[in-house]
Formats: sequence, C-alpha cells, structure tokens
Amino acid sequence: MGKTTVFNLIILDESGSMSPLTQETIEGCNETLNLIRSLEEKHGDTQRNLVSIYLFQSNPEVPSRYVYHNQPINEIANMNPDTYRPWGSTPLLDAVGNTLSELKTVAATHEDSTGIVTIITDGMENSSTNFSWKQVADLISQVKELGWTVNLIGANIDVEEMSKKIQIDNSLTFNASSTGTKNMWKKFNHDFANHEERRIKAEKQCSSPNEKFNIRQRISGLFFQNDTNQDDEDLF
Repeated sequence: MGKTTVFNLIILDESGSMSPLTQETIEGCNETLNLIRSLEEKHGDTQRNLVSIYLFQSNPEVPSRYVYHNQPINEIANMNPDTYRPWGSTPLLDAVGNTLSELKTVAATHEDSTGIVTIITDGMENSSTNFSWKQVADLISQVKELGWTVNLIGANIDVEEMSKKIQIDNSLTFNASSTGTKNMWKKFNHDFANHEERRIKAEKQCSSPNEKFNIRQRISGLFFQNDTNQDDEDLF
C-alpha cells in the first residue's frame, strides 16, 4: 500500500475577543506545526501531511481566509503577528461549512487519505450567513463516516452542548486567559501526538485498505483519550 495523505485542518477563531491571546495562539499553532513536521520526519515512509489553517472573523478588510491551504508541512513557515490579527465577530458556521465542503471534495481525489479537523473558538457563533447548524452537523457526520477525526476546543461557551449539536465526539474546554490558553495548546499537541502515533502504529499492521478504514473509524472519537501505551488489539 502507498502513502496515506493526512489532511490537517485547524479552523481558528480570529475574532476580536481573541486579541489578548494573540501571542499564546501563535505559539500554540507553531508548536502544532513543529509536531506535524516531527511526525512527517518519523513516519515519512507511510504518511504525507498536508496542512490548512483557516482563520475566521468578520473584518471586511482582512476577511476569513486560509493562512496555509493543503500545503505540504515541509513547505510551511511558522505563523507570526502579521499572520494572525484578531478583529470582528465570529462566523463559525460559515468557517466550518466552507472548509469542510471543500476539503471533503479534495480528499476524495486521493486514493488513501484521512483528516484531523480541529475547531478552536473563544465564543459563540454570531455572524454566519451561508451555513446553518444543521448543515454543519450534516457535513461533520459525513466526514466522520470517512473515518476523520473532528475536535471542538472552546472557551466562554458550553462546549459539550455545542459538540452534541454539530455531531462532534471530541471536545475540550479551556480558560480564555494566558495560562489557560497555553495549557490548552499543550494538551492539544500532546493528544495530537498520541492520536497519530497510535493510528500509524495500528495501520502498519493492516493488510488491506478496509482494515485501515476500520482503525480510523474506531479511533476517531478518542482524540482526547488516546494513550500510546494502550493495547491496540481492540482496534482490529
């Protein structure tokens, strides 16, 4: 079997309320990029990592946009204060709807691919115009059926309730302070590493694409519970 293409997508809140957390957010994103680089270096014989970071806000001068868009991890520079500039409201549904619709189409052109999608916000949806809660929930259900992992990380909202509303299995609440944000990124990156190490280890024992697919479906809802020391026999 050939290499697996891993689509790493972070849908990141850039609304005005994130301004006090700008430095912590940039540092956390860069830690994630470094983690993906290390995974690529370690497992480059079986994996290929493409990265997208989509920033969402309502500033007409600096609209919601991709910082990176399905780019190979080794071609990406780290984020900086010119990259991430919080301002405006929170069009969360449009951000998730637009990015998932597109990524689902792109991934379908790859023979063997999977996705890790992480939504990070410090507030409730308040300015979307194109996507409804139901449309987003349907999209998330569709990519979960493909074996993708979808995470919601939030502050100042009922993260568990929102997760249920849009069919997300993995959720994490953080405190929107400097320390709380740093701790959130630390946990996210730790669990990200464990998730991928466990998936890759299990998939290397697979003899067919169907076995790989089954692994991805079983592990997709365990992102914040993964333990690389766990016995993986239950995945087969």
